[in-house]
Amino acid sequence: MAKPVRLYICSDLHASERAWRKLINATKANVYQADAVLIAGDLTGKALVPIVRGSDGTWSASLLGSRKVARTDEELAQLERSIADIGFYGVGVSPEERAAMETDPELVRRLFEEQIVRRVREWMTLAADRLEGSGIPLLLMPGNDDDFAIDPVLAESTYAQDVNGQVVELTPWHQLVSMGWSSPTPWSTPRELPEEEFLDRLSVLLKDVRDPRKTVLMTHVPPYDSGLDTAPLLSPSLQPTVSAGDVLRGPVGSKGVRKAIESFKPVLGVHGHIHESGGERRIGSTICINAGSEANHGVLRGYVVDLSESGVERTLRVEG
Repeated sequence: MAKPVRLYICSDLHASERAWRKLINATKANVYQADAVLIAGDLTGKALVPIVRGSDGTWSASLLGSRKVARTDEELAQLERSIADIGFYGVGVSPEERAAMETDPELVRRLFEEQIVRRVREWMTLAADRLEGSGIPLLLMPGNDDDFAIDPVLAESTYAQDVNGQVVELTPWHQLVSMGWSSPTPWSTPRELPEEEFLDRLSVLLKDVRDPRKTVLMTHVPPYDSGLDTAPLLSPSLQPTVSAGDVLRGPVGSKGVRKAIESFKPVLGVHGHIHESGGERRIGSTICINAGSEANHGVLRGYVVDLSESGVERTLRVEG
């Protein structure tokens, strides 16, 4: 009997430099003996951190509510790294430029896009430099938070493959169907679709596969009410809803993804999006996993899955 194919799966790295380097280093050393790596979306970060140049030659920034001051080039490099490690983008500015950022949304948007594109390009370069010749494919896709500006950078990568909206060969027996868009969220992120259109796109992709039951379905958003999509329920003002002192939680995943899984019965569902709902659940015959994410703490959460012709043989949640 043929040896199972081992997948290493993660998601929601959100521009964390530490998490990305952990992933690349673990893949290069083949710590998990993986035959392929899957990343289920959300590569980019969510915040710019101005690093302001003072008249005395120091640099200062506010990071997670604390003021940081760099007095030497070495301290500045350390500050920039600490910002990058939690998935933010540090940008050096003058006091005048910092003031302009408060009143000019277009300036902030431009700086933010420049930083997003730069880091994704650096990540793709690092992957090619470290992993070329390893024989381990790196299959990834944008998630709902990822700006479209990164798509050309992903397309130019000489090593990683953007599989968003595609059907590709994954194992000798299975195809991978991927979709990085999500159903609507309260934040109106770049890649969202109404549930019906979301299901229609998924269905078109799945109709092109050889055998739906021998597919791995990778969607950034998890299936609705699966236990992989439990998150705080928000009020109309986007604040957590509290009752009797407790934050109310409930399902926030995609009904379209759930319907697709129930209809096509893929062997494996790979998801992300809801960082605090990592785990493994079953919908009918389909095993669904969400690796969860603590990338902003520099923690790389993942799943190892052994997949053979007969199905999923083993799953193991891992942390690096």
